[in-house]
Amino acid sequence: MKSYADYIQVPWTEKFVSLPTGIQMAYCVCGPEDGVPVLLIHGVTDGRISWTQVAPMLANLGYRVYVPEYRGNGKTDKPDPGPGGYAVETHRDDMFAFMDAVGLEKTHVAGHSLGSLIAQLMNLQAPERLLSTTLLESTVCCATSEVLKWAHDGDGKEYLGVNGYSAEQKMPESFLQGWADTSNDSAAFREATLEHVRQMPYPVWNWLITGLNAFNIGRVSGKVQVIWASKDDIFPEADQEALKAGLTGCDLTCKTIEGGSHNVHWDSPETREAFVKMLDEFIKSV
Repeated sequence: MKSYADYIQVPWTEKFVSLPTGIQMAYCVCGPEDGVPVLLIHGVTDGRISWTQVAPMLANLGYRVYVPEYRGNGKTDKPDPGPGGYAVETHRDDMFAFMDAVGLEKTHVAGHSLGSLIAQLMNLQAPERLLSTTLLESTVCCATSEVLKWAHDGDGKEYLGVNGYSAEQKMPESFLQGWADTSNDSAAFREATLEHVRQMPYPVWNWLITGLNAFNIGRVSGKVQVIWASKDDIFPEADQEALKAGLTGCDLTCKTIEGGSHNVHWDSPETREAFVKMLDEFIKSV
């Protein structure tokens, strides 16, 4: 079967590393070896595809860009975590283990959606290892998201939730088509995004979303940037206000990309360029 990663060609190098947390992690890297390091952490079911257009843009600006796929996604291991799913704390521990394994003592971190929650917990545990923290489409609590609740539990009629298809051991194609729908300008990107979720083993949907929905944040520190798109229907404006209110222990910058969706960094060339510009300027301000 053709891998989701083969649907799109990206000027980066694919690598694998075994971590003391018990998994083999797949990651991609690009940019000059002596460039300022940037760690990009993707959303809940996105894998490396999330950053296939952003990473080369940052590499062209001189950054050394690391794109790991955390457990449950892409070519990284997918062990059974038990009933609690993949806790965000587990992803955090994997990410620090990854940094150690590839020799990243310190790095700038940018996380999208679940990736932003991982970045928050990294900041809480070891802020001295994060040169800056950028939270893209983030929140303080996932339990309030109607979209994530629906994704996990279903509606009992047209969609039965992540545990509703045990007989088939496969998520419905209609759900996958809707979940992966994107306005991205690249046909290859759209195909890769859909193939990634198609190729995710059925139990992983439960493990990822269960762990995500249990997230609740504490206090972060250091240089933190929050970027939000005005048409985010997963973490809408109320979540952003709660997030800002909770980020009281840091040097905070907040920016809005008008008209973008929850996946603003791949909505269009315009929103993608806006995100890269905001990230580049923020890193250079540190």
